[in-house]
Amino acid sequence: MKMPHRKVDRYFGKFFSVMVVTIFLTISILSIILYMNFEKIALSQSYDQTMDNLAQTTQEASVMAVTAATFAKQIHSDQNIANLLNFPDLSAQDIDSSIRQLTNYRETSPFIDSIYVYNAESRTFYITSDMSVPSVFSEAEFYDQELSAMLQHVNDYKTLMPIPRKLKIDGLVGNIAERERDTYTFLLYDTLSKKPRKNAVVVNIKETQLQKHIDGSLTNDPTNTFLIDENGTLVTNSWKTPMLTNLKGTPYIDRILRGPDDSGYFAAEVDHVKSLVTYSSPDYLGWRYIRIVPYSVISRNIDSMRIKTLIVAGAILFAGLAISSLLSRRIFSGLNHKLSRLGKLETEQRESVQAMRSEYLRSLLNGYTQMNAGHAAARFERYGIPLDPAQPVRVLLILVDDHLLFVNRYKAEDRKLLLYGVLNIAQELFAAAGIPAAAADIGDEQAAVLLQMSGEAEGDRERCRDYAAWIQTAVSEYLKLSVTVSSSLSGPGIEAVHALYQQAVEASYTWVFSGAGSHIEAEEVEQNKTKRYEYPLQKEKQMIDELMLGRIADVRQLFREIIIDTADYTYISYQFAVSHLTFALQNALRIIRQHSPSNEDWEFINLHLYMPHSRAETMGQFIERCMSLFDQLENQMNERKKSRQDELPCRIKKILDERYADPNLSLDMLADELGMSATYLGRVFKQHTLQTILGYIQEVRMSRVRELLLHTDAPVGEIAERAGFSNSPYFFKAFKKYNGVTPAEYRRTGRDRTDEDGVESGIAAE
Repeated sequence: MKMPHRKVDRYFGKFFSVMVVTIFLTISILSIILYMNFEKIALSQSYDQTMDNLAQTTQEASVMAVTAATFAKQIHSDQNIANLLNFPDLSAQDIDSSIRQLTNYRETSPFIDSIYVYNAESRTFYITSDMSVPSVFSEAEFYDQELSAMLQHVNDYKTLMPIPRKLKIDGLVGNIAERERDTYTFLLYDTLSKKPRKNAVVVNIKETQLQKHIDGSLTNDPTNTFLIDENGTLVTNSWKTPMLTNLKGTPYIDRILRGPDDSGYFAAEVDHVKSLVTYSSPDYLGWRYIRIVPYSVISRNIDSMRIKTLIVAGAILFAGLAISSLLSRRIFSGLNHKLSRLGKLETEQRESVQAMRSEYLRSLLNGYTQMNAGHAAARFERYGIPLDPAQPVRVLLILVDDHLLFVNRYKAEDRKLLLYGVLNIAQELFAAAGIPAAAADIGDEQAAVLLQMSGEAEGDRERCRDYAAWIQTAVSEYLKLSVTVSSSLSGPGIEAVHALYQQAVEASYTWVFSGAGSHIEAEEVEQNKTKRYEYPLQKEKQMIDELMLGRIADVRQLFREIIIDTADYTYISYQFAVSHLTFALQNALRIIRQHSPSNEDWEFINLHLYMPHSRAETMGQFIERCMSLFDQLENQMNERKKSRQDELPCRIKKILDERYADPNLSLDMLADELGMSATYLGRVFKQHTLQTILGYIQEVRMSRVRELLLHTDAPVGEIAERAGFSNSPYFFKAFKKYNGVTPAEYRRTGRDRTDEDGVESGIAAE
């Protein structure tokens, strides 16, 4: 039955009237809200953007402090440099060797300005700097008198904390135009010593290293970013005010200092200009990061946008009324079509809830949101997360293997879809097993799963291992991807999620040991952290000796043993060993290049001194890459030997190896036997082996002595004679200088270490 036309018009009129009123009220209310809140929105957006930049700056400052502290500790533990700290009287040769070692440290990093080593007993400074100044200064003559005064009251300064200051260099040679430098000084001294004066290692970091990450603006940029300490003193330069200027007493600075230790923003007059002042909470150094943005920069478009909003709102209103008049009959008659569209909108809303759920889980894992059980329960119910905040929880971290290949093979959209597939597989497997679980994409081709298993800890651990294997198998079968799964320990409730996630992340670093497609348990990693790693310095020294002698096969073997040994410890131990080996190899190659003739071109691809965590290279792949580098070096050395076509050094070595026990063995004796001049033999031997004949004799004899000490019970004097040392006092002095310990200590320490675990003595890596 068809509805009368008049009745249809009446219903249509009501429907149209409701639409008109709704459109009018909606546009009017939205326009008023936008008109009134443009400024608030602009300020909030500016604050969010600024806090993101300041958070990155905080990380840069932390990296600077950690790096400087690491260098200071390495310098302090370096045996060569320890002579400068501990002995008041050193030979010029020892000082020169130690200064060169200091220079190696300084040149390792481009942002180190200078390094001082202060001997309190002799009141002497040993320095390395890019300025044309001497390397040794007495305390009275040292150009950095401010630092000298600081060391007289060194207990007033915290060790390894940055001290902002201006380094006075006016009038020094080579620094005519530069009068002072802005630096951060890090002091390392013995905090347990009661002496009024203490030995110290001082590392000066260039202020420009931090400044370029804070404010790279030109002076005509209206914004200004800088750092202050708890007293309101500038600890960086800004383009308006120099470093170490005390801003306390400035209204907006006083307001920040008086306020709570939270980040925030407010509007204030800065240099007679209304500005938005954004500030962060103090970091662990006690520094605040402040950014000043003139109000005109933020609000320059607000006024025009307000007018445009009113104009556009009016135009939309009239256009909407006109269009509504023309299309309302179709809209009225096509209500079923609108209901269908409403269903689509509901689907989109569900997807939005899913996105909000993932975002909340990411915040929970990263510790960005509240973690109390009551707050979490409300969020879990809102987003449909099937977890109980009060029950024990575990975290599984799923990482896509061969990260670089994955990124290069797939576009960003495809990678996101594949990771979404990994999440679905994990959730479906746990749902089928009846285990409450929630998964989220945490970025960088990684996913995390929160799950709750009821049962005893060991049983849950075994089941967790099985589920990880199921996930890996399903992902490989359906998505053709290889993944590594890292599982945390079990935590008491939702409050422990962030710590458990950090456990899983830290455990994932040991991917370098286990390789692709592995399952890593945080419990094993935590157990390895309790073991003390001893870096084999003696084995490193032996490796460098073999390198200097051109025995690359032995170098490969020793390098492999040192690296592989770290697999029983932590990823930090692995990085520690790689850093030490890299530094030692670079030093040795530098010496080889220095002693090579100028027409020889020695090249060796440098290893990275600090290796960041990467899913692109396992320990085995790293060793393989290093072996190829050693192959290149061996080829260069072989070509170098062939080009000379001279077997004289080999003949000399053979004679010395056979007759080292002869106490009368000397360069003149060797020259008489070979019928050549001693000068010529010494020059050729050093050119080919990079060491003197006497040095080689000493090395062969010392090697024989060490062997006899460890493997025989013969008296030390008898061993010295059997090795060719006829002068006992000279032997004892030479042995201690060469090996760092007396013969008796070497025999005792070597045998004790062999009895315990067969590992040579070394230094500890925490």
